[in-house]
Amino acid sequence: MQNRPNPNAPRRMTRQQYEALMRQRRQNRIAIAIIAAIGVLIVTGVVLILKPKGSPDAVTAMVEATATPVASQAVENSGGNVPDLAAMTDTEPSAQESDLSGGGDDEGDAAIATEVTPVPELPTAIDHVVSTRRPDSSLRSVRMRAVGDIMFCQTQLVYAKDSGYDFHNQFEMIADQLADADFTMGNMEGTIGKYKKSQYSGYPQFNAPDVALAPLKDYGIDFLTLANNHMLDRWSGGVENTVNNVEKYGFVHVGAYRTKAEKAGTVICEVGGIKFGFMAYTHTTNSMENRGVDKEAVDLVPYISKADFKGDVKKLRDAGAEVIIAWPHWGAEYVREPDSNQKKYAKQLAEAGVDIIIGSHAHEVQPMGFQSVTVDGVDKQVLTMFCMGNFISDHVVQYTDNGLILDFTVNEQPGGKFTVDNVGYIPTYTWKQDGAVKVLPSGRYLENRPTGMDDENYNRMVASYYEIVEVMGNQFQLING
Repeated sequence: MQNRPNPNAPRRMTRQQYEALMRQRRQNRIAIAIIAAIGVLIVTGVVLILKPKGSPDAVTAMVEATATPVASQAVENSGGNVPDLAAMTDTEPSAQESDLSGGGDDEGDAAIATEVTPVPELPTAIDHVVSTRRPDSSLRSVRMRAVGDIMFCQTQLVYAKDSGYDFHNQFEMIADQLADADFTMGNMEGTIGKYKKSQYSGYPQFNAPDVALAPLKDYGIDFLTLANNHMLDRWSGGVENTVNNVEKYGFVHVGAYRTKAEKAGTVICEVGGIKFGFMAYTHTTNSMENRGVDKEAVDLVPYISKADFKGDVKKLRDAGAEVIIAWPHWGAEYVREPDSNQKKYAKQLAEAGVDIIIGSHAHEVQPMGFQSVTVDGVDKQVLTMFCMGNFISDHVVQYTDNGLILDFTVNEQPGGKFTVDNVGYIPTYTWKQDGAVKVLPSGRYLENRPTGMDDENYNRMVASYYEIVEVMGNQFQLING
């Protein structure tokens, strides 16, 4: 488990302070970038001389292209008003991947963010997404959205209890964004439903009442992945409760099962005439499978280290799936870059035939890009989102109080192939105030803060918006609301 954060430590920095800091560091950054560029040229020359011919690793190339512009771009665009992360860091947790044990907690300190070269320029934000649906009805098209970790922490439970466990106000400010798609998906981080005589709880064993699902369904979420490190927080009884309640509220779901037979089956959902198949895995369950007498609980959750990606893809294809989406819960917590395990599994999933990869677990937004792979002789581009951050929680440490809504369209092409197009994202912020924890689209409120939001939260919301833009870069469409 990781150390708890110091709630009194100063972690707030306004956009104006970001810009002042950036101006102070600009000359140093240019000098460093020039030196780095010269070093890159020298190293590249040596590598080209010594290295045998071959193609670069697709995942590494994708991450580097998305997350870190080359030094020459930094020099050319060093005058942009983009925050420098080096001066705004917290202590680094000892988070290491362990496939069947450990895995860390979800309320520990945020990690030190390694220095990231600023994004060359801010993308132009739009307020509304133009529909990509086609007039030719013979070619199918589905617009999808996805959110990150949906958490019900202790503060949120306390606030909701005062209203008879009504959680609607926690999501009402983001309702339009959830509903504005043909199919909206999310990661349910924790168990749902009363477990024996235990009280509802947040960290370290998440368990929320079933009515917490009501606003998710009412406001437009259609699908939940359940494969994550907290799915055994109430052992096999909690898994059964969660699946029962998720089905009770009408969600499509994957990643936790009541029986081995269910686990061996397939999950396919038809949306807009396209049959989507779903796969989900977690790299850990926080050793909960070893903390009680319920030893069979481990068989109800799919672990990524034991997965047969190609076999799972084949089962879905044989069952009729036309587009396959994988939901891996992976990597280390509280870091803004994918680790070697995430890159390894991302490559394996893409090469196994998955079409879209949507990851979670870091509690901080990580990069997104396309992997170029060849599967069964066919070249394809696999959209890979390493982590969307927290959708809702009571976390207030920098980088954990925000996330994004992923937006994309799946289009059928002549000949039966499918492409993922018009990829964009909506930055979100979790506003914690007296008596409520609310998730909102931060871009919508950059100029006009929500009624009742104080200066501290407003400045933090603005800063978090630019933090997300920095990670995502210029490749994808920025949507404000």
